[in-house]
Amino acid sequence: MGHNTAKKGYDKLVKRLNKFPQGVPPSETLYKILNVMFSEEEARLVSLLPLKAFTTKTASKAWKKSEEESADILTELASRALLIDVNIDGNPTYSLPPPMAGFFEFSMMRIGGKIDQKVLAELFHQYINVEDDFVKDLFTLPTPLGRTFVHEETIEDKGIYVLDYERATNVIKTASDIGVGTCYCRHKKEHVGEACDAPMEICMTFNNTAASLIKYGYAKEITVEECLDLLQVAKEHNLVQFGENVQNKVAFICNCCSCCCEALVGAREVGVSQAINSSNFIAHIIDELCTGCGKCVDVCPVEALSLLSEHTTSKRKKIARLTEENCIGCGVCVRVCKPDAIEMNERKVKVFTPIDLTHRVVLEAIERGKLQNLIFDNQAHFNHRVLASILGVILKLPPMKQIMASEQVKSKYITKLIERSRKKQKIKNAK
Repeated sequence: MGHNTAKKGYDKLVKRLNKFPQGVPPSETLYKILNVMFSEEEARLVSLLPLKAFTTKTASKAWKKSEEESADILTELASRALLIDVNIDGNPTYSLPPPMAGFFEFSMMRIGGKIDQKVLAELFHQYINVEDDFVKDLFTLPTPLGRTFVHEETIEDKGIYVLDYERATNVIKTASDIGVGTCYCRHKKEHVGEACDAPMEICMTFNNTAASLIKYGYAKEITVEECLDLLQVAKEHNLVQFGENVQNKVAFICNCCSCCCEALVGAREVGVSQAINSSNFIAHIIDELCTGCGKCVDVCPVEALSLLSEHTTSKRKKIARLTEENCIGCGVCVRVCKPDAIEMNERKVKVFTPIDLTHRVVLEAIERGKLQNLIFDNQAHFNHRVLASILGVILKLPPMKQIMASEQVKSKYITKLIERSRKKQKIKNAK
C-alpha cells in the first residue's frame, strides 16, 4: 500500500509501534495523525527507543547524541504527552505508551496545547470510527485492554463480597498520584459535532501515569476525596467505569457513555464478550417485579437488555430480558430500576484479570505472536530486572501459553527454564 504522506521517519515509527501487542494498521489517516503529533525527525528518534522503560543515557546511546541534548528532546516529547516521564530512584525514566490507551488519548486530555486538536479529532474519528482495522485489531485481543468496574453499591447490600481490585473506590484510595483530565472520547466527539452532555472533565489517571500527566498539564492533581466525589458524579450520569485490565497499579479509569466511548462503541462492533473484560457480576431480572418500563434498556451501554412481550398467568406484558454474553456487569441498570427488578449476582465462572501491566503485556504479546519483541529488544540494553519479570510471568502461565511462548522466542534457555519449572511443579503436586 502506498502512502503519499509517509516519509522515512514515520515509516520507522509505525514499525516501532507495531512491536506492541496492540497494532496500528497503516493507512493514509494514520500517517496524517503521526504527522500532526511528531515531526519527521522526532518520529525517527522515537522509533529507536526501546519497548521497555529507559533512561536518558539509553536514549543518548541509541540516538548518538549527548545526554544533555537527549534530555531536552525527551522533555519536549514528554511535555506533549508522547512519552511517560516518571522518577525512579531519583532518575528520570521514560517510556513510550501504546497509542491506546496511551498517547492518542493523552493528546486530547486537555483543552488547547501545541497541536490543532480539531484537525486531530477529525483524523482520529476517521481512523477509529470510520476505518475499522484499528478497532478490530485493538478489541480482538484474547486478553482485553480494559475491564469493567461494577457499581459497588448495587451489590454490597446482598451479602456478595467484592474483592479490593474490583472496586474503583479502592483504586482511588490506594493510588500514589491521582489526576483528572478531559475525556478524550467526548472531547474528540465535540470537535466533530457529536458529543453528548455527559461530564467532560472526568477522565481519571493514577500512579506513575497520573504523575507524568500532572507534571506537564495534561491532568489536574486532585485528592482522594475529590476523586471519590467525581466517581459519584459519574454514577449519577449512568456512566460506566472502564479501567485498565490489571489488578495492581491501575493506570486509568474512564467514565464512559455508550455514545462516545471508543471502548463501548468498539465492543458493540466486534462483540462485547471478546472486547471487554466484564466484572465478576452479572445482571439478573426478577420477572415478577419487572414493570416493563424500559429504563434499563435505555441505559445499558452495550445493548445487553431488551423488552419482550410475554404471557403471564393473567395477561400479556412487557418484561426486560438479558443477553447474558453481552452483559459487562457494570450495574448501571440496577441504579435506574425503581421497582428493584434487577439485581447483580456473582458470575458462575470468575473472570480472569492479569496481576499487573507486565503480566497483561506478556499475555497479549504471546497471543499476538510478538513475545520476541519484548525479550529481544535490540534498542534496549540488557536489563536483568526487566527480563526476570517477563520470565517470571511466563513460568506461571498455563502449559499451552508456555508452549506458545517457547515457540515464539526459540530460546533454549527459556525452554529449559519452563521444563525445570514444570518438573518442580510435578514434584510439589506429588507430595
